[in-house]
Amino acid sequence: MRDAVAREPSLLEAAATQFAEFDRLFLHEIGLEVLPEAIGGFTRLKTLDLGHNRINALPDSIGALRELEVLYVHENRLTQLPDSLGELTALTYLNAGENPLTQLPEAIGRMRSLIELRLLHAGLKELPAAIGGLASLRELHLRGNPLTALPEAIGELSELRHLDLRENRLTALPDAMARLPRLRCLDLRANPLQRLPPGLAELPALEKLDLRWTGLAPPPGLRERGCVVLS
Repeated sequence: MRDAVAREPSLLEAAATQFAEFDRLFLHEIGLEVLPEAIGGFTRLKTLDLGHNRINALPDSIGALRELEVLYVHENRLTQLPDSLGELTALTYLNAGENPLTQLPEAIGRMRSLIELRLLHAGLKELPAAIGGLASLRELHLRGNPLTALPEAIGELSELRHLDLRENRLTALPDAMARLPRLRCLDLRANPLQRLPPGLAELPALEKLDLRWTGLAPPPGLRERGCVVLS
């Protein structure tokens, strides 16, 4: 079916009826430019891979995939994600990196089962406060965006273990980041930081703080714990 859809995307409409029981669908690297609304007919899907295509928009019907757990839409031409993405409450993994997104919908905060969110090189200029609603999030990858600030709501991600902020434009971090009790790895490489939030050194689970190419000295206490990377 993958090769057939590559030649004629409209075949997905018939396939959604004929193969409605499919739980995995791999349509990556087939030059797909348009994703038909018919994708919403695959209601039993748990994994959907649309990566490495030329898709410039996701249809609202994608919100009908209520059992979906893994979604790859990286390396496409998406300029936005639909609000209906918030209906994917079973989703645990989302990779939407390498797209010219610039921003995220507020609806993303409704994806409360999400464990890993990858948004590398996605053109993001800001994050919505709704991101604090991702109650299960453990990994947040934001490398290579033009972010100049983070919302205070990031301090609500109580399950967060890994936060990658490398190669952004951050000059400061919100004080709320000192409220992340399970954070183990904080990558701040290549940001023009002027200060770190007070209390960062008190994070009980922190094992790695990468400050390379920031010019900042580590907060008192962290160097002694052996978790700071400076060179």
